[in-house]
Amino acid sequence: MTERVVFVFLDGVGLGPGGADNPFSALNLPAFEQLAGGQRWTAEAAPVREARHVFVPIDATLGVDGLPQSGTGQSALFTGEDAVRLHGRHFGPYPPTAVRPTVAARSVFARLVAGGVAPDRLAFANAYPDRFFDAVEARGRWTTTTLAAHSAGVRLRRAADLARGEALPADLTGETWARLLDPDHEPTTEAEAARRLARLARRHAFTLSEYFLTDKAGHSRDPDRAAAVLRSLDRFFDTLLGALGPADLLVVTSDHGNLEDLGTKTHTRHPVPLVAWGDGAGAFADARSLLDVTPRVVALLAGGAA
Repeated sequence: MTERVVFVFLDGVGLGPGGADNPFSALNLPAFEQLAGGQRWTAEAAPVREARHVFVPIDATLGVDGLPQSGTGQSALFTGEDAVRLHGRHFGPYPPTAVRPTVAARSVFARLVAGGVAPDRLAFANAYPDRFFDAVEARGRWTTTTLAAHSAGVRLRRAADLARGEALPADLTGETWARLLDPDHEPTTEAEAARRLARLARRHAFTLSEYFLTDKAGHSRDPDRAAAVLRSLDRFFDTLLGALGPADLLVVTSDHGNLEDLGTKTHTRHPVPLVAWGDGAGAFADARSLLDVTPRVVALLAGGAA
């Protein structure tokens, strides 16, 4: 029985054709390839559907014209509800007004709580600086993930949590935190970030980690920046895979394509990868779209309730 789910969300990662504009095709990324069954993360990769390992493409367009966006894409991913239909079109980067009540009431966090999982058994691993909370208070502009966690009573982590080693910075190593926020903060390595996430996950039934630098790198169209981001993530996943226990399940997916095509500055309509690795992975074998991820997480941890 699946005891813990570790959900690593990568913003802006699709499965596009291999070629010079696709860093997943051009770079040597051993951990990413391990997650894809020995294949590079491209449109040509064959699906993997095994009891303890799934790698499949899932649709991020939800049948709507235009380019998928983070606000509606993440809302759909983290609720299992069609946020694009609720709003009427793709929208981002924040969840649109019409969708916010659904994020608050139907997120993976809220559904797990409704299914009997106590809020203190749920964790959002990212650390947020004080200025984030100041901006939320001033403008009420929550991201999808922070709105989901906050509305379900899941604590948002701050600088003190990061200093204790009980949270992850946005860039995994904390170099950006030290440069822009706190010069006394001591950066670490991707391997330590992975061990930190694994330790946090052992104390919780569901742990979410969000990484958005993939989307930033895609928008930059800079091959060197993309390579640095992906190599950093590869080091992180290499350690994380070895730190998981036999009853743990790692889920990795995205909200829309972007980084896989440095030939364009915009998002793409490519499918996004869905990885399930470990105990209960087979439950994701038939996933087809963003809407299929949260219901399967809830079914594994709360018996399908809510």
